[in-house]
Amino acid sequence: MFHVPTNETWDPEAIAERLREQNLEAIVLADSVRITLPTTPPSNLFERLLNFVARTGPHYMVLSFDRRQFISNIAAEYNPLKISTDTKVFTQIGKACEEIGYWYDTDRKIALKYCPDSAELRDLLDEVEQLQIEIENFVSDQNFEQAAKVFDDKIILKQRIDAILFETTGKPDDSADDPVES
Repeated sequence: MFHVPTNETWDPEAIAERLREQNLEAIVLADSVRITLPTTPPSNLFERLLNFVARTGPHYMVLSFDRRQFISNIAAEYNPLKISTDTKVFTQIGKACEEIGYWYDTDRKIALKYCPDSAELRDLLDEVEQLQIEIENFVSDQNFEQAAKVFDDKIILKQRIDAILFETTGKPDDSADDPVES
């Protein structure tokens, strides 16, 4: 979704500045950007009561650069139970990324910008899309164990795609520098 191209560097200050220009509260913490998501007032009595009892505060999203990823190397961390993925903030983040030269697109389009003629890459991307459909079908059937297994397969394929892109672009894969967890 969000990608820092190989000719650019991660600049959390620039992202935060662009988000603030769009009236989002964004601050830089270490090498990440924390966005305080706008809250909407409760629309009915039940929501107001739930808000009062649960004392829900502001929700946050954190953007950080993950050098071990190639395609989606800007990680967006948030609680999906509290933040809808159809929220306007994703469009705002995409706009901020594009304004400073980062890419906001599908994994397929980003990968094929680097390797437009790679049949292997296209096949792997097709497999990833097929696995996503399988995951969605298993979840709708409430077969979460099988969905988790297919999700793991999807992660392995995405790692292979990233490895191909690291190799093709000559960009070092820094994941070897990370300590191995036991």
